[in-house]
Amino acid sequence: MIIFNFIKPNQKQQNSQKNNSNFLQADAKKITDKNREQAYVPSRISECEEYLKDKFCNSPDVIIEDFETKKKKVLIAYIDGLANKDLIDRDIIKPLKSTDFKGEVSSALNACHTISDDIDDAAFEMVNGNVAIFYEKSRQAVIVDFKQWDKRSVEMPDSETVTRGPKEGFTENIRTNTSLIRRKIRNPRLVFENLTLGRQTNTSISLVYVKGIVNKDVLEEVKSRLAKIDVDSILESGFIEQYIEKNSFSPISGIGVTQKPDIVAARILEGRVAILCDGTPHVLTIPELFLENLHSSEDYYNRTLQSTMIRILRVVGLFIGVLLPGFSVAIITYNQEMIPASFLTHIITSTQKTPLPSAAEAFFLILMFELLKESGTRLPRAVGSAITIVGSLIIGDSAVSAGIVGAPMVIIIALTAVASFIVPNLTEFISIYRLFFLFLGATMGLLGIGAGIVIMLTQLISTESFGIPILSSFSKNEIKDSVVRFPLRSLKYRPASIAKDNIKRIK
Repeated sequence: MIIFNFIKPNQKQQNSQKNNSNFLQADAKKITDKNREQAYVPSRISECEEYLKDKFCNSPDVIIEDFETKKKKVLIAYIDGLANKDLIDRDIIKPLKSTDFKGEVSSALNACHTISDDIDDAAFEMVNGNVAIFYEKSRQAVIVDFKQWDKRSVEMPDSETVTRGPKEGFTENIRTNTSLIRRKIRNPRLVFENLTLGRQTNTSISLVYVKGIVNKDVLEEVKSRLAKIDVDSILESGFIEQYIEKNSFSPISGIGVTQKPDIVAARILEGRVAILCDGTPHVLTIPELFLENLHSSEDYYNRTLQSTMIRILRVVGLFIGVLLPGFSVAIITYNQEMIPASFLTHIITSTQKTPLPSAAEAFFLILMFELLKESGTRLPRAVGSAITIVGSLIIGDSAVSAGIVGAPMVIIIALTAVASFIVPNLTEFISIYRLFFLFLGATMGLLGIGAGIVIMLTQLISTESFGIPILSSFSKNEIKDSVVRFPLRSLKYRPASIAKDNIKRIK
């Protein structure tokens, strides 16, 4: 089941969004169960109990209890572990069993509640952690919001550590995540549009943007692509990312992923759309430009010179991580005249006893590095760190001692590995193009490296993220926040390639 609850656009937006809104309504109608026959609440408690037991296949965690009150018989139903039992006893059972109970269930409750005349809707609310109350000779159910389940506390994400700035990160609870964004953007025009994706999982999704700042074209395109998702399960935001992206085989998707509320807030205020998914701390931001992978939230908390130096360092790290292995193999194999004579002598001496060519040595070491990195990631933190460090030292030294690889190639791949960690958001991009340039350098030398650069730039130039080119960061205003970061007082405008309305952010 997929339920859309998009906020209706205002009168100024209706004309520009009419066609797209009609499409969304028509498509949503196909993939929801709004046209099903309504399952009215039975008037007898016994029939309600029988229906719910059959609906939940007599599952032992579904608690269905009936009891007598002063006026009528009442049935309460909830799922153990999702609802707060203490609140149920205090605010539902105790008031209904009180001698002051006059027969009106909704008025006797000391909690927020809604009324439903569809028993299937009541069952769906139970799955969401609410309590359903049925009473004799009534064809309505009272739904009480008493959700309670274990959740992780707000803490700093391991993959996005900072030395200056907020240390909080998103959790797996979507309501906690929405509150973290609300704390950053205390603006009534901050909009959360809720929907449910997944016929079996019924996963809660939330679109987040600031009305009056958001790029309306991007927003409508995001809604359009979400409306086309009709699958059994959505278990993580990565599912959504893969379903809404255009080119699944591109090494860069144009969709940002972060676990930090301050990053999401900053991107929303630039006109982007964020997608929150219940059950995961990873939030999607749309669109994402290529150069933003070289930025960090910490860049805006530090002073200009330090932030600029770090960004330049990331650019250097990106080039080293992508080009260094292929470039080194091309020079050693085809263009040895470019190497100083003394250095060339050391290279020849160290590779005389190695049976493999330079390209094979580089590929072997890259493969070894990827294996160690993956094993270190999957193992427990303390053990994984030890295996990664000790394994790389022992295996690298043993490989050189055994004459399998030369010491210069070990240094080159080690430098490449360290540089690739500087830009963690581009891990997939760096890994794929590193092997691509290694192949070109081994087969065609520097000519192949040049051809590979042209191919890479062509691919980046032709890639769009929801209608916006990912390399469109070089306009007059955006260039101030690209590789070089100007002082904050100079960043008067939002990115012109993203924000179309309300561009000025500093008066």
